[in-house]
Amino acid sequence: MSRFLKALRPIACVLSLSLAAGCGDACLNLANQICSCQLDDNSKAACNQRAKSAEAQFAVGQADEKICQSLIDARACDCNKLNTEEGRRNCGLVLNP
Repeated sequence: MSRFLKALRPIACVLSLSLAAGCGDACLNLANQICSCQLDDNSKAACNQRAKSAEAQFAVGQADEKICQSLIDARACDCNKLNTEEGRRNCGLVLNP
């Protein structure tokens, strides 16, 4: 497994939790899209479950939904883009840009 993909696993899960925290459909869809970049089915399922659990704990605002939907529409978080520093930054995965 490449170094990036090893690093992507926890980052994707953190992002899925932070996006799903207070996320409705658009943010949960974005979290699921990011989770789909996991290498194996068990990791994907665990990531998606964490996102769904976080969604139940927080309320979503319209601004959150718009941000998530804009990232989906721009295809900012597809797996290929997440392979680059710029792609991770554009997707919101870089905590300290």
